[in-house]
Amino acid sequence: MQLIENATDQKLRGAYYTPPAIAKFILQWGINGCNDLNILEPSCGDGVFLKCIGNNGMFYNSVTAIEYEEKEAEKARAIALHDSEVINADFHRFCLDTDKRFDLVVGNPPFIRYQYYDPEQQKIADEIFKRSRLKRTKLTNAWGTFVVGCSQLLKETGKIGFVVPSELLMVKYAQQLRQYLAKNFNKINIISFENLVFEEIQQEVVLLLCEKNGTDEHMIEHIEVKDADALFKLNPHKLKFPTKKIDFHADKWTYYFLEKKELDLLEKVKHDMPSISTYANVEVGITTGANDYFTVPESVITLYNLKEYARPMVGRSVQVSSLCFTEKDWLANVTAGAKAHLLVFPSGVKKSGNDGVKAYIENGEKEGINKGYKTGIRDEWYIIPSIKLSDALFLRRNNQYPKFVLNEAKAYTTDTMHRVFIKEGVNKKAFVASYYNSLSFTFAEILGRNFGGGCLELMPSEVGGIYMPYSIDNEALFDEIDRMLRQRKSADEILDYTDRIILHEGMGLSMEEVHTARSIWHKIMGRRLSRETLEKKKEVKTEKKTKYAQLNFLDLFEQYQNNNIVENSIVREDMVEYVASSHKHLINESKNVLISLVKKDNFEQYLDKSAKIYYTGKRFPSTVALNKLYYFMPYLKGKGIRDLYLIKIARVGTRREGQSGEDKNDFRLVFEIEYVTQLFDDYQSIDLKIWRTFTDTTLKNLLK
Repeated sequence: MQLIENATDQKLRGAYYTPPAIAKFILQWGINGCNDLNILEPSCGDGVFLKCIGNNGMFYNSVTAIEYEEKEAEKARAIALHDSEVINADFHRFCLDTDKRFDLVVGNPPFIRYQYYDPEQQKIADEIFKRSRLKRTKLTNAWGTFVVGCSQLLKETGKIGFVVPSELLMVKYAQQLRQYLAKNFNKINIISFENLVFEEIQQEVVLLLCEKNGTDEHMIEHIEVKDADALFKLNPHKLKFPTKKIDFHADKWTYYFLEKKELDLLEKVKHDMPSISTYANVEVGITTGANDYFTVPESVITLYNLKEYARPMVGRSVQVSSLCFTEKDWLANVTAGAKAHLLVFPSGVKKSGNDGVKAYIENGEKEGINKGYKTGIRDEWYIIPSIKLSDALFLRRNNQYPKFVLNEAKAYTTDTMHRVFIKEGVNKKAFVASYYNSLSFTFAEILGRNFGGGCLELMPSEVGGIYMPYSIDNEALFDEIDRMLRQRKSADEILDYTDRIILHEGMGLSMEEVHTARSIWHKIMGRRLSRETLEKKKEVKTEKKTKYAQLNFLDLFEQYQNNNIVENSIVREDMVEYVASSHKHLINESKNVLISLVKKDNFEQYLDKSAKIYYTGKRFPSTVALNKLYYFMPYLKGKGIRDLYLIKIARVGTRREGQSGEDKNDFRLVFEIEYVTQLFDDYQSIDLKIWRTFTDTTLKNLLK
């Protein structure tokens, strides 16, 4: 199991080997007292599974092991199991050429992306997928090919026991693989871990235990244990008899850890509830290409005389604390100095506009805004496409629960929120109020994904898929929900009010079922939020071991090519006293700081505090929790740190983007930054901890 973070030989062949405890558990599950099985290990490495068979006196008929690397194959042969064969070959070719069929396949297939395959491997892998009437995409990893190929090599009754990434359960590109497994296996057990079992690569994994037995039943179970040692405390009966029917149409497998009673309730209500898309169309918010340029506070409107180009907008969750976003709410944001205006320029304004707008556009070009990833492809870079007002707003990223807000103020929004266009004939207040119930919150959790740090992210299609018991009668709840949100009542307090009316009185669910619905939401939400704790454990445990692991920018590009990884708020222009100095900014000392090395040939823009962008080199550590970064401090080589910048946006870019000589295949991490203040009277030297980068501290710790 591996992440392709370096193009080292070890990583390109996926050589992170299975902990012995996991290998032993998979083999015990697979053999289960039989002594005549033909076993295949398709990626044996140095022979962890083979050693486990020999060391534990397991019985079998034959063992066939495949290993691509000759040196590793020799190590596996040296284990010298009887009736065994270690073949030095590419599994893909073996899969297509062999006539053998197996009772049990075990292993830990490599985690190698499509683009790291040579053309011949890609061709063979495509053929393996075609045999099962599947289509392989450029996002498919080697482990997916191994799962499909090994399924083809099983006898009519047989088992597969693999270690695979947890993304199997949720990512879009693995959806056809989930459907394939659901249809081709009768019993599927998923075992996940609270703690990391592959600490050195910071990768969450699951055990995929699949069995075909020739029946018409298709059952699944998801079990979570603390760590590898806890596997041996599992009840074997639970693994032999999974209790939950597989939903062949389910987009994800993330909710199968629920109890059968809970799943039955969800299945029941799905037939009685339409989805949001029945009543509305959901689209991503306006993609400006440079939110901090096109969204501005009132002070900028006044300074540049931009009033005729300004439209009301809302772009951050903290600017919306109600069920109904009103003009009064918008004016309060304006007064508070928030970026409450969207600049909508007409064609030709660069030539025909007033002096202020000309100056503003000229400043944008000086800052390189016109050469951005989105702006650079426009005929007139300052004209934003898809300027449409929506009836409601759905926040894209959320903590405890996703907010759904009626847009009474007729405000525009950026891609931090989704635009919801409610269909004709639907009561808007009733529609938005109907969302606030435990079941809709639950389906939002099921459809969304963990963005990082416990944050829940939903894309437009996922928002549209949320089941919601819309009723015009729910308009009566609107004002009370709005009041409770404005008073910052907890989600449970709001649901105590709405569940009884929407779910019990409206849908006819029993109060026991209503309580079950709330319990399901708590369980799924709590599991997501607990991932923040897990990420903290990763940072603490892996700082030394993964000191030299670097981010794979191609992975980031595939995931965030149309979106920012991080988008932080602008600092507020408030006066605070700090260390006998006055700074015209509110500095949040609890936020994490990125300190990164600036070489001498790039000093100038940092010395005069005019830097707007920081590009990382190709080597940037995967130990950096990007979603937690807020401030940036340039470490000038030979001098140290002095000045504080805000990280406005972290995104994936390319080397020399928008300039001559741009290499669109050379991906870099780009931080769009804004100068805040000078923290120290002179430059101070510190020890850069991680690959010339120091990120595991807050501003408060730095200033002690």
